[in-house]
Amino acid sequence: MLSIRWMLMILTGLFIAGCGAEQVQMPSVPDARTEALAAPLSVTSALPRATSLPTPAPTATVLPTILPTATPAPTLPPTARPSPIPTPRPAAAPPVRLVIDAIDLDRALIPVGLDADRVPIVPDHDVGWYTLGALPGQGDNIVLWGHVLRFRKAPHIPAPFARLKELRLGAPVVLIDANGKAHRYIVTRQVWAEPDEVHYMLPQGREIVTMISCIGDKVLADGTVEMTHRLITIAEPEEDVAR
Repeated sequence: MLSIRWMLMILTGLFIAGCGAEQVQMPSVPDARTEALAAPLSVTSALPRATSLPTPAPTATVLPTILPTATPAPTLPPTARPSPIPTPRPAAAPPVRLVIDAIDLDRALIPVGLDADRVPIVPDHDVGWYTLGALPGQGDNIVLWGHVLRFRKAPHIPAPFARLKELRLGAPVVLIDANGKAHRYIVTRQVWAEPDEVHYMLPQGREIVTMISCIGDKVLADGTVEMTHRLITIAEPEEDVAR
């Protein structure tokens, strides 16, 4: 017979082995009571969980919206019309032709000046334009001169100013310059002047045409021929006469 001591040892071993087998076969989900007992006690675990209040969203400070003031577009001045470019006036040109219909005169002009003794040089058969005078359109005295009588050596060539004395006041006179422009004048005066009245050749401060010729009279003095007077025919710009 087994002793009481040995029987107690056998029963205890079976109990321990059974506990071990039971643990192996236990489901993986823990029992709530077992978990509560197994968890270490603590103040935190013992207290009920606090109900979490929703955290208020931070209040955004709403600033008044200041709309930027629109900057007005700069007012541009009205587009100024471009100033018209002035057309340059052609430079004054010397006269090259004289036309006086009233006496059937249409002659080329020969530029002339003074000789070594400061005496005007007069072409034999043509009208001379005094180069020390003004040009048409320059606003001063345009001086022309020519003979009235034919030359004995060339009697078949008429003198250019032979009929100048026939002109009447108001007769038109036309000067054509080297640019082809016609300058129109009107006869306003005829004067008999003595040979020393040279001021008719000088600047007058206004535009005129002064045509100088003899008057066809002559005297003999010491075997030479002298003209007693000069015929001064003056014409003024057509637009000036019309005012």
